[in-house]
Amino acid sequence: MVIKNINKEFKQLGILIFIIFIFFEKNYAQQQLLPLGNHFRQQTDFELNKANISINTGFKPLLKSELNKVINIDSVIYDFEKRDKFFTNHKRNWVWRKLLFEDFISVKKDNFSLYVNPLFYMEKGIIGDTSNFFINTRGIEIKGDIGKKISYYSSFRENQTRFRSYIYDWSWERLVVSGQGALKKNNNDLRKFDFSMASAYISFTPYKWLNIQIGQDKNFIGEGHRSLLLSDNAFNYPFAKLSFNYKSFKYVTMFTEFRDFEGAYYHYHFKKHGAFNYLSYNFKNRFEIGLFEGVIYRTTDTSAYINKFKADYFIPVPGVRTVVNGFGAEHNVITGLNAKVKISNFIQLYGQFVADDPSQRKLAYQGGLKIFDVLHSSLDNHLLFFQAEFNKALPRTYSHQNLKYQTWTHYNQEFAHPIGSDFKEIVIKLNYKIFNFFLNYNFIGITLNNKSTFSDICILDEDNYLMMPEPYTVMHHSISFGYTINPRTGLQLYAGIDQRSILKETKSIENYFMFGIRTSLSNFYYDF
Repeated sequence: MVIKNINKEFKQLGILIFIIFIFFEKNYAQQQLLPLGNHFRQQTDFELNKANISINTGFKPLLKSELNKVINIDSVIYDFEKRDKFFTNHKRNWVWRKLLFEDFISVKKDNFSLYVNPLFYMEKGIIGDTSNFFINTRGIEIKGDIGKKISYYSSFRENQTRFRSYIYDWSWERLVVSGQGALKKNNNDLRKFDFSMASAYISFTPYKWLNIQIGQDKNFIGEGHRSLLLSDNAFNYPFAKLSFNYKSFKYVTMFTEFRDFEGAYYHYHFKKHGAFNYLSYNFKNRFEIGLFEGVIYRTTDTSAYINKFKADYFIPVPGVRTVVNGFGAEHNVITGLNAKVKISNFIQLYGQFVADDPSQRKLAYQGGLKIFDVLHSSLDNHLLFFQAEFNKALPRTYSHQNLKYQTWTHYNQEFAHPIGSDFKEIVIKLNYKIFNFFLNYNFIGITLNNKSTFSDICILDEDNYLMMPEPYTVMHHSISFGYTINPRTGLQLYAGIDQRSILKETKSIENYFMFGIRTSLSNFYYDF
């Protein structure tokens, strides 16, 4: 059965939901989302891992009203005790408050709030005697609450960059910047890119057991550095998401629109629509398991956007879409498993399993370990975090015979793992934090198999077949240190070095030194 002529589906759904629920009188806590940036995740993961904490954390970003049921999330992130101690020794003037502790603009009146912050990512980079690499991002963030059941968020970033060669080559081949917008070259400097990025959402909780989100942003499933199911690697996309909570169960169903394009951003966009289900269960605050089902529906043919949806696209019942479509059919079905185990208050094991088409051995899996307080220190504001992770995806996982119409991609980027498929990877992270100072070490080692078949699900040749790049191994050793100025936006001063080495027929090494200032709300993945 095909349902035709459904125009502006996400806008209409948003208007309908708003009309239905706007007059409800029940009030709940703020419905803002915790940013996906690692700066915020690391601060909350330790608290959430403690044995007496019961919350399903597999589908991110997490809702602050859910977090506040088990921890005081604002106290964890913003450290009010540190703020109060600071003002016992310093005058509580406007400059100190806005620079170190508060939103730049803050308006609160009755049941309405508005917060505005500038966004920065200013980085200067040096390779050898070349010092003309840079990232120049300026933006604005607007967020707030309308009553206690509706929250809103919007941000915009304008960017100019001159990337390292491997990022430049990757971006020019894809016509987009990793995790960000479509690019255009600067006429005065052909190696300089201009691009922009916007996100927005409305989060609404009419009942304690139901949250509704509509917007354009990113999502993430899992506990790892990577997600093999759905990650924040690709560009923002429009979505409508409903989350249901009942005791230890949580169910999330989400409808999305993805796009890919060829030749240039302004050429025709190939639309495809995704429908995702995620059902998780938290067993006695120790073990959480989640079942994932995702389908990319072909809503574009070879000539135009045909705007057709199968009826099962709108059925949010787990398993129905898989039964109706099956593996290897016209619409790309992927199922999976996400799990974590709290070994102790300090130790967590996690993992994922992905089944694209088991009969074709299109599979992927992940295993990981987190130790939140390696030193078991009794000192306040003193924490050493360790994480080790292994990821592997077999050839052709996430790809599809219809390629651009149903591949697991958006804006010419993978929205699971940045490498795509046919790889294995080791991730090691060691982060030390004392007061507002931090020291981070990251190791990424990615190997593409010597008998590589389809190691990249996104790059297309002239005949629209997946290309066969040469096998290689790439490693990143990154060390950075810095100081968090304002925890509300993750405003940080930082400096560091990233050593990238490639093993093909010979070994090449590139040392990149960088320093800058940034607001760490989002994750940008250049570790490939």
